[in-house]
Amino acid sequence: MNYQNFSREDFVKDSYFRKWVQKPDELTRQFWYDYLTKYPEQTETIRQAAEMILQLATVVREQNPVTPSEEIEHSWQEINHRITHPVTGVKPFYRQRWVWASAACLAFLISWAGYWYARQDQSYQHNVAHADQALKEWVNITDHVQTIALQDGSSVLLHPGSRLSYPQQFKSSKREVFLSGEAFFEVAKNPKQPFFVYANEIVTKVLGTSFKVSAFPKDQKVTVMVQTGRVSVYAQSDQQAKEKAESTELEGLVLTPNQQIVYSREQVRMVKSLVTQPSVLAKSASSAFVFRNASVKDVFSAIEKAYGVHIIYDEDTFRHCQLNADLSDEPLYQKMEIITKSIEARYQVVDAQFVISGEGCSL
Repeated sequence: MNYQNFSREDFVKDSYFRKWVQKPDELTRQFWYDYLTKYPEQTETIRQAAEMILQLATVVREQNPVTPSEEIEHSWQEINHRITHPVTGVKPFYRQRWVWASAACLAFLISWAGYWYARQDQSYQHNVAHADQALKEWVNITDHVQTIALQDGSSVLLHPGSRLSYPQQFKSSKREVFLSGEAFFEVAKNPKQPFFVYANEIVTKVLGTSFKVSAFPKDQKVTVMVQTGRVSVYAQSDQQAKEKAESTELEGLVLTPNQQIVYSREQVRMVKSLVTQPSVLAKSASSAFVFRNASVKDVFSAIEKAYGVHIIYDEDTFRHCQLNADLSDEPLYQKMEIITKSIEARYQVVDAQFVISGEGCSL
C-alpha cells in the first residue's frame, strides 16, 4: 500500500492500520514505526486516525456490550458510518477534549516518539552501547523539568525532550551516565570515584560539583556550563581519552564557575568562554559593589572575588585610576563596561578572562 498520501479517513478504513491501533503485534509495530520514521509529516494525520478508531471503539463498547468479535464488527460499522455520513455543524468528535485523552492512543504516540528519537540519536546510542554495565533509561516526554535521584546521592534535572541512561549501582572506581539533550547535574563529591557525563562526542568529568550540559542530537554544538566547583571536558576522540578517564585528577580543558565550553561538532573544536550571564558566587553574595574613590586594583579584585573570574591588566599603567560608582544592580558585563569607560579603557574577553587595555589615568 502507498500510505504516503493517505488522509485520516484512508488510514481509518485500512484494516492493517486498524490492527496496529487496536490489536498490535510485533510485525505491525515495526512496520508503522518504520513508516513514521520515513514520513514524520504524517504524524498528525495518523494521530487523528488512531484517536478516531480508539474512541469510536470505546463508544460502541459502552453502548453495545457484546463479545470481542462482535465488538470489532460494531466498531468498524460505526467508523464507516461516521466517515461516509458526517454530521455538519458539529465539532468533530476527535477534537473534543474528552476524546483525545485516550490512554491507548497516548501510549502508541509515546512509543513511536521514543523509537523515532532513538533512531535519530546515533551518538547517544553509540555511547550507551559501549557502556560496560547494565543501564536503565529515563526519557522526559513531558513539558517540564524532571528530577532524577542517582544511587550515589547525586541528582539530575532532566529537561523536556532529553534522556539519560545510568546504572542502578555505580562501579566503585567511577560513575558514568549518558545524556542526550539538556540536564543540570548536582554531583555528590567523591574524589576517589570520578563522575563522567557522556554527551554526543564529548566527556565531562567531575569529582563533585554542579554544572549544565546541553547536547541535543541535532544541535551542531555541545555546551557545558559550570555553576560551582571545577569540571574538565575533553573529546572522546582525544588520543589521551583513556588515560584521562582512568585518572582521578581533572585533566583536559578545566572550567571553573561562570565558565563554559562550546564544542563545535562540525569543526571538532572547543572554545572556552564566560557564560552569557555570570552570577555572583554564593560565598561573595554579600558584595555591595559600591565604590568611593576606590583604586582600580581594589575594584578589579572585588570583581574577581565575587564572580570567580580573572582580570588581566597592567597595574602600573592604571595605578592612578579611581572609581566612584554604585554597581550593585548591574550584571557583570555592564559592570565592566562602566568601569572601563570611567578609566578610559576597554576590555575583551579572551579564554574566559577579561583583558583590559588603555592609556591609564593622569594625575
